[in-house]
Amino acid sequence: MTDPSPRPESDQPDQVGFTPQSMVRWLSPTELARAAVRVGLSAIFGAYSDKREIQAALRECVCFDYSDRSELWVDFVADLGDGFDSTYTVASLLAAEKLDLGPSSGATTPTPRGKVLIMGGDQVYPTASREAYEDRMQGPYRAALPYTRDDHPNLFAIPGNHDWYDGLTSFIRVFCQQHWLGGWCTRQTRSYFALQLPHRWWLLGIDMQFDAYIDDPQLRFFTEEVRPNLRPGDAVILCTGQPNWVAANVKDPEAFRNLDYFERKVIPEGVQLRVSLSGDTHHYAHYASEDGTRHAFTAGGGGAYLAATHRLPTRLEVPPRHSKDPGRSSPRQYGLVSTFPDRARSRRLRWGVVRLPLLNPGFWALLGAVHVLYGWMVHGAVRVPGQPFDAVMAGLSFNETLAGVGRSPLALLLSVLVAAGLAGFTKATRPAKRWLVGLTHAAAHLLLVVAVLRASSALLGPVHGEAFVVAFVAVVAVAGGLLASLLMAGYLIVADALGCNTNELFAAQRIEDWKNFLRLHVDESGTLTIYPVGVERAGRGWKFRRDAGGEGAWFHADPPPKAALIEAPVVVGTAGSCPA
Repeated sequence: MTDPSPRPESDQPDQVGFTPQSMVRWLSPTELARAAVRVGLSAIFGAYSDKREIQAALRECVCFDYSDRSELWVDFVADLGDGFDSTYTVASLLAAEKLDLGPSSGATTPTPRGKVLIMGGDQVYPTASREAYEDRMQGPYRAALPYTRDDHPNLFAIPGNHDWYDGLTSFIRVFCQQHWLGGWCTRQTRSYFALQLPHRWWLLGIDMQFDAYIDDPQLRFFTEEVRPNLRPGDAVILCTGQPNWVAANVKDPEAFRNLDYFERKVIPEGVQLRVSLSGDTHHYAHYASEDGTRHAFTAGGGGAYLAATHRLPTRLEVPPRHSKDPGRSSPRQYGLVSTFPDRARSRRLRWGVVRLPLLNPGFWALLGAVHVLYGWMVHGAVRVPGQPFDAVMAGLSFNETLAGVGRSPLALLLSVLVAAGLAGFTKATRPAKRWLVGLTHAAAHLLLVVAVLRASSALLGPVHGEAFVVAFVAVVAVAGGLLASLLMAGYLIVADALGCNTNELFAAQRIEDWKNFLRLHVDESGTLTIYPVGVERAGRGWKFRRDAGGEGAWFHADPPPKAALIEAPVVVGTAGSCPA
């Protein structure tokens, strides 16, 4: 970029080029409907429209050499592109020329902005599109670093599942056209890449496409272009879209199969895989192998809602011994070193879900509408011809209302659909547990519906005629939606204790604090040190900076977000400093 772009005169969308967004409401009716559509579309794209194979027709520009530098700073961020406050908080810290990093109190170490920025997946939420990328990711990052004068930092990205929801079309347009993103310059032409770092370090970014498989053109690139250049004693940092080392130990023993295959196929004997980096889960978690030779980091704190840490296993076996993969590598044992937030804080944060009706008013409205629908169906099942609505409903007991549900074919059908939906919503690996928890949850909601209908009818006993109908609908919708939302909140807390729906428990809260990213440094001696950067509170109330020059960030907060080390810098060592 030879000259800075004209500075906007205000924070209006027509000036800054984007519209700041709030955090995604994952339980809103529209988002629930979109989620169902996304699942279907992802299956179609995964089976019939693999953009990675189409990319093979593009010119190849995916291997980049930084080995001539005496040292190199690399930043890694993942799971960004959600609400403006959280996304811009992290973007502003990544854009700063220098961060003084240390514990929350004590001595600090100055660290410069990375010469390379790696985005590790899910660069936009909830769905990839041109508008979503611009409003939720490109705009905030351009505002944080509008311009760099020289030695421009390079930007590389791998896609996550949310980037894949449009078949990777928008991802390719944003990251694979070698365009500018503010002061960062994109370099890659495909959704994967290889970086040769100083002092025999390599960084490989791979695209796993919904964790399905590694496509043939990508595998050929790594086996034919990268593998021949790897020499015994070299060391590898691997970036992938999901922390499958955790998934293989908590839900699917085959989750690590593709990564294990990649390591066996691409990394030759004598070359060491020392570090694995991933996002996808929106917290910080650091695992280290028992022999101290490998580290696995989940750093998905770039802007999306906070995910829990209190359910993480303290020990991992990678790959698991009970994996059915006949060619799997010998298992390694890992221990959990650090999380952000810590497990105790994560347990306390789960209680914030009691604010569910306020955090997701659309969900409140949806459940209220369901209660009203049940009332209409019960009336249709028990009414006597010629008897007015108020006379029918006001005279029903709890048992008669429950019997009315059973006598209505539509109410029975709706109850079956609700039960099946809640059983599917229950994230339990064993079907028996899924159905037991789901059906119990559905029964609680059905009893609540009956109780709300009966209580509303009794409360409105003195009201008659059309006024009763209007008041009944209003009371049932408001009270039913509120109580059903609180019931869902209570369910999520109980389900978390049972090992189910922990992700949904935190997604419903849309927590924008507790963000994180990694700053990696290969120093002049060849030692790799990783600085885990945490931000306990995201910036709020960002104001447009009218006093800054053309190169300065567009927004500032008072107080500004404060970055601190999550744990002591992780000294990985030099390439060749440990046995392969």
